[in-house]
Amino acid sequence: MTSELQITPEIEELGLEEYARELDRDGLTIVPPEVNAFGLDRIDRIVERILERAHEMTGVRFTLDEGPLEELEFPEREIPPEIREQIEAAGLLEAVQNPTQFLIQKLTQLDRLFRDLALNPAALALQNYLMAGQTRLSSANCFVKWKGDFGYGPQLGLHADQGATPTPWGAVAHTANSTWCLTDYTLAGGALAYVPGSHREGMPAPPPERVKDAVPAEAPKGSVIVWHGATWHGAFPRKEEGLRLGLAVYHRHAATLPQEDVPGHTTEEMVRDCDNPDVYRVIAGLTDKFPYRETQSEIVPHARQAAAAAGG
Repeated sequence: MTSELQITPEIEELGLEEYARELDRDGLTIVPPEVNAFGLDRIDRIVERILERAHEMTGVRFTLDEGPLEELEFPEREIPPEIREQIEAAGLLEAVQNPTQFLIQKLTQLDRLFRDLALNPAALALQNYLMAGQTRLSSANCFVKWKGDFGYGPQLGLHADQGATPTPWGAVAHTANSTWCLTDYTLAGGALAYVPGSHREGMPAPPPERVKDAVPAEAPKGSVIVWHGATWHGAFPRKEEGLRLGLAVYHRHAATLPQEDVPGHTTEEMVRDCDNPDVYRVIAGLTDKFPYRETQSEIVPHARQAAAAAGG
């Protein structure tokens, strides 16, 4: 894959050239709190909201230092035999049957804080760099992860997010991720794993032997990790007590379907209640022509009035 990405005025205005170059070279970059300027006070408020929501959903309280304060169990899932074979072949059966994380979804509908996070100028500028100015929200979900020796298994769950898109891929991303570190990301703490430069391989998943090339994306709380949808990534198991919270603001190119029906579930009230309503309206897909929801979105001709009168 050859580079076709162009440094934008927004990248230059925000002083993000080194992060854009790192994205181009490695397929991933980490923008620290002092550069993304979202503010640790707002990160702390988001953490409080996530812990509240986790309690509401599970009936169990969580703390950053101890994780879940009671033992959790997941509903049993019936796995079709052919899918089970694929999961076993990938070494992921333990992760599926005994997970040590869950996902809190549709966060932009929950609180303004999450819409403001999605509007962060630094993260958005890098997303538009990856998508040639056509970035849209796909979903906003938080991974709540606690101690567990297995995690995603020996292959670390390595994959490319845009794997459903037919290859060959070009430099412009079909999807890309801005994951906010709501806690410190460390190797022992279960950090994101990725293979530097793998976005240039053009493959949905690596061969098993490439797991040796995976490195941790270690970052302090308040950082945002941005990566191309073609970058192979997964996660290391968490070896420590407590929680790793990662809030994934997942983006898509305007030509790609969203994970969540963001355009359909974004109300005008939500748009008005955020840092930048005009930009939020665009990234939520509300200004896009497609998918149209009207009965008839294109104009329809009618008989001329004069001709109709003469005929009468």
